[in-house]
Amino acid sequence: MLKKANRTVMNMGLAALLVPAALTFSTTSASANDGGAAPAPVQEKVTPSVPQQQATTTNTNQKVIVNVSALNIRQGASFSSPVVGTATQGQEFAILKEANGLVEIAPNKWISKSSSYVTIASGKPSASQVKGVSTSTPSTSTASASTSAAKETSTPAPAPTTSTASGSTVNVARSLVGSPYQWAGNTPSGFDCSGFIAYVFNHSGHSISRTSVANYWNMATKISSPQPGDLVFFQNTYTSGPSHMGIYIGNGQMIHAGSHGVAVADLDVSYYQDHFLGYGRF
Repeated sequence: MLKKANRTVMNMGLAALLVPAALTFSTTSASANDGGAAPAPVQEKVTPSVPQQQATTTNTNQKVIVNVSALNIRQGASFSSPVVGTATQGQEFAILKEANGLVEIAPNKWISKSSSYVTIASGKPSASQVKGVSTSTPSTSTASASTSAAKETSTPAPAPTTSTASGSTVNVARSLVGSPYQWAGNTPSGFDCSGFIAYVFNHSGHSISRTSVANYWNMATKISSPQPGDLVFFQNTYTSGPSHMGIYIGNGQMIHAGSHGVAVADLDVSYYQDHFLGYGRF
């Protein structure tokens, strides 16, 4: 009898030990709504990310017109792509694609689309103006990524010592884009508007003294149809009378030393229209 009782007690103890395990197993299937443990989270399917490529847009009826003397042609749609040639002022090309601030003008030949260097227009290039693209073997080194004039245009030639065409005046002016503004400044380290004019003309074969905008207005021959290299005057800006000026570069644009430094500006902006005085020529 003692042995039988011992076996009964042992069986009851074993059953007691097994009950909690059974209860523990059953609670894992309870829902969160009835106070039990929340079900295990569902494993979400994650789609691997695909690197995005720069989209390009094909333009079937647009052209680009080069406004600077020499503009870099790059092998690919990047400002770090090797330079393989140059496009020259006046050349027109159909736009094949656009990407990263550049336009493709021929297979694997891209130029900047910045308004500092080119004009984008509707239509196809004029047959009489289309010229070939000069190219060269790509350099083994690549230029650093930049959209500044210093990177995309060639280094300006030394200042001429004799009188030259107005194109030289525009080229010198373009080479100074990005120079900071400085009151009474007349060097590339800082310009105001009249100091900029004096520097550009004295470095493009002319000889003029540094004076005020009002005096330049009085000195200039007044014209109604400006050509690149002529002057454009404004009045009643920060003071009454002739008070600001720039150099006309064609296509309704000028280069001037404004409050943010030397830059290209569109003359059809309402501010310039409201303060326009006239055009002049030295």
